[in-house]
Amino acid sequence: MPNRLKGIATLALLCGARLFAEVPVAAPDKVTALNSAEGHAWVAKAGFYKPAALNEKRGKEIPESFTTPAYSSVKVPANLAPQLNISGLEPAHYALQFQVAAVPTLPFAIRIGEINDRDRVYLNGRLIGATGDFTSNEPQAYDKVRTYAIPAGLMRAGTNTLVVDVQGVLEKESGIYRDRVEIGPADKIYGAYYLENLWSSLALVAYLTFGLYFLLFFIRRRHERENFYFAVFAIALVVYSGLHTQIKYEYGLQLYFWKRVQYLALFLLVPSFYYFIRNYYKPKRALWLKIIDIATYTANAIIAGVGVAVCVSSDVKLWDHLQNNIVTYTWLIYIVGMAIVLIREVVRKNKDAIIMSVSFIILLVTMFLDILSGQAKINLPPLLTYVFIFFILSMALVLANRFVRLHDETEELNENLEKFNAASRRFVPFEFLKMLDKESILDVNLGDQVQRDMAVLFSDIRGFTSLSEKMTPKENFDFINSYLDKVGPVIRDHRGFIDKYIGDAVMALFPSSAEDALEAALAMHERVRIWNDRRARHDYAAIRIGIGIHQGRVMLGTIGEHQRMDGTVIADAVNLASRIESLTKNYGAGTLISDISWNTVANKSQYEWRPVDRVAVKGKNEPVDLIEIFNSDHDELRKLKQRQKDTFSEALQLYRKGSFADAKSAFLQLAAENPQDKTLRLYLERLERNIQYPPKEWLGFEVLTEK
Repeated sequence: MPNRLKGIATLALLCGARLFAEVPVAAPDKVTALNSAEGHAWVAKAGFYKPAALNEKRGKEIPESFTTPAYSSVKVPANLAPQLNISGLEPAHYALQFQVAAVPTLPFAIRIGEINDRDRVYLNGRLIGATGDFTSNEPQAYDKVRTYAIPAGLMRAGTNTLVVDVQGVLEKESGIYRDRVEIGPADKIYGAYYLENLWSSLALVAYLTFGLYFLLFFIRRRHERENFYFAVFAIALVVYSGLHTQIKYEYGLQLYFWKRVQYLALFLLVPSFYYFIRNYYKPKRALWLKIIDIATYTANAIIAGVGVAVCVSSDVKLWDHLQNNIVTYTWLIYIVGMAIVLIREVVRKNKDAIIMSVSFIILLVTMFLDILSGQAKINLPPLLTYVFIFFILSMALVLANRFVRLHDETEELNENLEKFNAASRRFVPFEFLKMLDKESILDVNLGDQVQRDMAVLFSDIRGFTSLSEKMTPKENFDFINSYLDKVGPVIRDHRGFIDKYIGDAVMALFPSSAEDALEAALAMHERVRIWNDRRARHDYAAIRIGIGIHQGRVMLGTIGEHQRMDGTVIADAVNLASRIESLTKNYGAGTLISDISWNTVANKSQYEWRPVDRVAVKGKNEPVDLIEIFNSDHDELRKLKQRQKDTFSEALQLYRKGSFADAKSAFLQLAAENPQDKTLRLYLERLERNIQYPPKEWLGFEVLTEK
């Protein structure tokens, strides 16, 4: 060899070696992209790869076969056929060398982007995966994302060689033309792949639901044919989009058959949407409309003929040719018809037409991009599945608007009835009606009643009387309504409902459990605390509320007379809950709950509590134990109460046994440490009285003579 030729060959070899040596290094524990965009230098040439011809030298040297003039630098992913100037039907192979910093300890896998149509993948001269039969003329995996496991020990530190044999089924498409190529831990590679499939599946199910919904709507209202055409459009679009995803491979569908179905679904998209527009707006008869109708009838015949050809032909290349050279141009007739109808409606400032025009333009652009991507002219992921949700929602909005207009009078009556029911529910809660087994207040009769076990909650604003005297009537009502607007939603959020307002007081019922009432009580205190923070910024006084809870059997029903009746709740449980709420002032407690209700609470550990008293309320002989829940107290008082809980219980037992002197000594010690605790002061007052005037018969509890 002349010296000049030797120098050129040496320079080419060194340049090739430098090119491969500078590619990014694949991390042993991360997913690494191997695309051209990430700096990896792919080469390719026509013909199958021959593993036996591989230079087996280890190290960073490039195999000599990859530096010959027969190899060309190519981009991945991208259509290989025009890059090599070959037919997509011809076999070819890619080669890439990449660096690995260390031998991976985890199982590794490789993801190869969508390949048209079959492939064999070699790593370091060893076959690690193959898809499709190279002797078949039928499509087998024309847009499948390949994921192959890498055998343990095959990868090595330093330079690794990846070779991919490819062969397409279409004249103009070949190779790794879309998606991405990456290598990394198997769990991450497969996890990302199956997560993509999951989202695609969920989206397609949702979209198909829309199509079936409008189909069923058409079955019920056959004269509204726009619903039928939209259903056909939606279902065809779901079929086309679904067959554009990887899901078909996961279910093992027969690709040749479903490729035919995909073309047929694609043919239907634009015609079905045109007829949806045509029937939706129902343009008046005019010369331009007659011309468009004749043109679309002709287009229908052409597309029907193409559909028949696809059904009877087994030549995929023919299908692709018919789509690109006949159907695509035939669609222009429908698009012109839609454009005329929509433009006329947009000029008339029809809001539905504006929404529909914007949505359809976005959809057409997306379809165009998907077709270009499918032809490997651009590299984009399938977008149609995701744009479809925007399009379907906008079309559903348009159809809903149409439905409202077509049934305006009926909807107006229904709306008035709903307003009446909504207004009535402000006075009679819907939950109250449900307990009476009534759907509407119109069904309620005087004397309807039912008995249920439920928790009753009473709440009241402390010192409201003195506070209201300082406000005008308007300020009073604004204050009460502002307060109720904050605590009302809290009650409903905890499965309760408000039975009645009594000035600033609230009576609420909780059908499920006393624990719901207790959680609502704590949430009400929290709302009031936040409200007080805002009030403080405007120099308004803080407010406090007291809440009493009791559970028992109650009677719900209607009382009154034929011209005026009301819903009410009658029961001892209601009266006792009211008494308990009024007692919160005596103990300075935010929330009191009866022992009967407390015993039904499952998870007591989440509450800070203590037994505070045993009393017989006015009108009752049997005593009730009262439990204070002090989660809502300010931090210092809450911590003191929690720390003193055991000592407080011991003092309380002394009091109940009648050991008043010992009890007084214990309560004095507690009060010295916690002078803010109003309950301690209450007991000291009682003990002072009982020591000075010993009771004739001590029962261990107080008998209250006032409400």
